[in-house]
Amino acid sequence: MNFADNLFNAIQEKQNPTVVGLDPRIGQIPDTIKEKYEAEFGDGTQAVAASFLEFNKGLIDAIKDVAPAVKPQMAFYECYGPDGLKAFVETCAYAKKNGLIVIDDAKRNDIGSTAAAYAKGHLGEVDTIKGKAKTHFVDAITVNSYLGIDGVKPFIDEAKNGKGAFLLVKTSNPSSGDL
Repeated sequence: MNFADNLFNAIQEKQNPTVVGLDPRIGQIPDTIKEKYEAEFGDGTQAVAASFLEFNKGLIDAIKDVAPAVKPQMAFYECYGPDGLKAFVETCAYAKKNGLIVIDDAKRNDIGSTAAAYAKGHLGEVDTIKGKAKTHFVDAITVNSYLGIDGVKPFIDEAKNGKGAFLLVKTSNPSSGDL
């Protein structure tokens, strides 16, 4: 089944079109969670990432029966380096395990081969020494279409395998019409 049908069916099943954003900020995580991981890991990126993951799991548990999808914003994880990326991957896996559709809000794009690498890394499989491996376990990705079709086509090609791509056309930020 294609991504659009999967999303439509999930919306129909839950009678709710809501996509829950998972955009964690350490200042908004409850102190009890932060203190627990600060005691375990100290004041660093590992404690932040563990705090994000626990908080996200709680949100997923709370919404899994009423919302069809989550959309973790990659930037809030990437800025914490490998620890943050681990929290992103584990958040996505937990959401999938709980029956949610996962939209990777990464707004990726670039020229030709770089866009293809992003598309394979987020939606498809990457080459390994002797085969292939999945690196992200998401159902769809947001794509910045500003660079044109050659930057978008690799995502469309990867989406043909049951994945999806949401192309940015006009965003909600006040200066989105400047360029």
